[in-house]
Amino acid sequence: MDLTPYLGWLRFLHVAGAFAFVAGHGVSIFVAYQIRHERDRARIAALLDLSARSLTTAGLGLLVLFVSGIVSGLVLGSFGQAWIWVAIVLLVVIAGAMNPFGTVYMSRIRAALGQRTRGVVATDPDPVPASDGELALLLQSRRPEGLLLVGGGGFLVILWLMMFKPF
Repeated sequence: MDLTPYLGWLRFLHVAGAFAFVAGHGVSIFVAYQIRHERDRARIAALLDLSARSLTTAGLGLLVLFVSGIVSGLVLGSFGQAWIWVAIVLLVVIAGAMNPFGTVYMSRIRAALGQRTRGVVATDPDPVPASDGELALLLQSRRPEGLLLVGGGGFLVILWLMMFKPF
C-alpha cells in the first residue's frame, strides 16, 4: 500500500506528537524546579501529582511521534540512512536513562512526604515522613539539571538529525 499521498498527515502527526511529548515533559521539569522553592508539603504533593499526570500526555505524544516517525521512515525509504538509526537509538537510550533517573528522584520526594510510591506492597506500612530538614536537602538535589541536560540535549540532537540528515 502506497502511503506517499499521506506524508503530509504523517509529518503533521509526527510534529503534533513531538509537541505533546515536549509539553508533557515541560510540565514535569517545571515541577522539578518549582518544588525546590516550596516548603508546604501539601503543595509539593499537589505539584508531584500534576507532574505525574502530565507524563500521560508525554507518553501519548511519544507513541504518536514514534509510530508516525517509523511509518514516515518506511514510506520515504529512510531506513537505509544512518541518521534515522542514530536518532532511534538515541531516543531509546535517553528514554531508558530518563525514566529511572526522574522516577527515582520523584519517588524519594514522595516517600519523604510520607506517601506511598510505586513498588510498595499494599501490606507494607506507609513511609515515615522525613523531617523538614531532610526534605529541604532532598529538594535541593541537582537532579532536575541532569534531567534537563540529558532530555533536552538529547531532544535537540535528535531534532538536528531529523532536520539536517547529516549521514
